[in-house]
Formats: sequence, structure tokens, C-alpha cells
Amino acid sequence: MLEANGNGINVKDMTPQAYEPRMPPKRSEVIAQRIVKDIRTRGLRPGDPLATETEMCASHSVGRSTLREGLRILELLGVIEIRPGRGGGPVVAAPNSRHLASTMALLMQFSETTFRSVIELRGYIEPIAASLCAAHRDEQTVLALRESVASMRADIDDEATFLHENHQFHTLVATGANNPLITYISNSLDWVLDGAPLGVQFTRTARRSVLAVHEAIYQSIAAGQPTEAGEAMQRHMVETAKYFEKKFPNVLRQVVTWELYGL
Repeated sequence: MLEANGNGINVKDMTPQAYEPRMPPKRSEVIAQRIVKDIRTRGLRPGDPLATETEMCASHSVGRSTLREGLRILELLGVIEIRPGRGGGPVVAAPNSRHLASTMALLMQFSETTFRSVIELRGYIEPIAASLCAAHRDEQTVLALRESVASMRADIDDEATFLHENHQFHTLVATGANNPLITYISNSLDWVLDGAPLGVQFTRTARRSVLAVHEAIYQSIAAGQPTEAGEAMQRHMVETAKYFEKKFPNVLRQVVTWELYGL
């Protein structure tokens, strides 16, 4: 089930059928899974404290080092955070798209995946998200999209505002799709494509083009028109890809690395 690209790098992911059984999971992994199950069973929310280390060691019958290893796994995955100081300790957190982006970036680095592939995938995902957002039209999402477009228009010459509203707009569309997987994947790709660490900049002409297509996407979603919303987003993705190809071809050839997005 393994294939290699021209550099001898495996580019075909492992499937369940090709997976060979490994040794039993480490004790710390089992503890991490138990803690997650306990969080779900007790209905704990982000910010809620977990039991103390002493209490968890006793309830799970493990030593402190094993428990801490399990907690560290959960911390890296964004499930919990460890608050320092008196009265601190582990509290429930919420994994989000940035944690998925970090994991994706690690996989992409090992398979030497370039940013061109990320943009290509985004070109497929985003139109689906826009179409679903229109199909599941929600008044709160529509109002938020309108505000995002208005804010971008009001400060079109401020690149920081533009980048913020660009991210906000796509986040709203992804969330409005009403499909958690699409939301996570779309937002993760947005994290990976964040232009800040790559030196990507948008000219005023490019910013105005983005504003215009955001306006068209918003209008289609507001009108509850899935086909039109998907088509408008598709145009947006094509224009974005062309802009990157023209202005930043070296970025497109750059391999995604974990260090840019690792937690």
C-alpha cells in the first residue's frame, strides 16, 4: 500500500486494511483516553477544572510521571491546559482548527507537500462550504458576514484589517456550512495559508477584488442561493490561485513545514 514520489518519499497514507497491529498502547495513552472519556461523561466544559494530580493518580492507579505524560499528550492536542501557580492545575480546553492545522503541517512536511497542493484542496472545499452555508441560511451568520464585508470595505487600505476580515469571512462561511468536518478542515487550511509567515502581501487592487467577490458570496448566501454561492466562492478560489501563481510562485513551491504551525 506504499507509493513513493520522485524523491522516494511515501505519499500514500496508511489505510485501516494495511495497518499492522502494534504493541499495546502505552499506559500514558490509556490514561489520556480515560481522561477524555471522563470529560465527556461528566459534561465538563472549557475552563472547568479536572481533579488534582494526587486524586487522578489514585483514581487511575498510576504514578505521577505516567499521569503527567498522559496530561502532556492532552495538552499538545488542545484538550486541556495546565494553569501554573497556586490553585492551578489541569483544566478543560477545546481542540480547534489550529491543532488540526499543526498535525496536518507535520504530515505535509514529511510528504514534502507544497502550498500549491493546499490551495488546490481549498479550491474544492470552500465552494462546498459556501453552498452549504447558503442552503442552511442562518440570520446570525448572514448579519456577521454583512458586518465583515462592511468592515473590510471601510478599511480597505489597512492590510491588517483586510487580513483579519478575510479570515473572519471564511471562518463564518465554514461555520455556516453546519458540518463540523468541513468547518475544521476549511479553517485548518486557512491557518496553513496564513500569509504572515510567508511574506505574502495583497496589493490594493487585489484587496478590492477580494472585497468584490466577498460581496457576491455574501449576497448569494443572504438570498439562500446555494448554487450561486458555490459558484462565487469558486471564482474567488480561482482568482486567489492565479494571484499567488503570478505574485508568489516561490511560495507555491515551498514545502509546508511543521515549525510554522506547530504548537
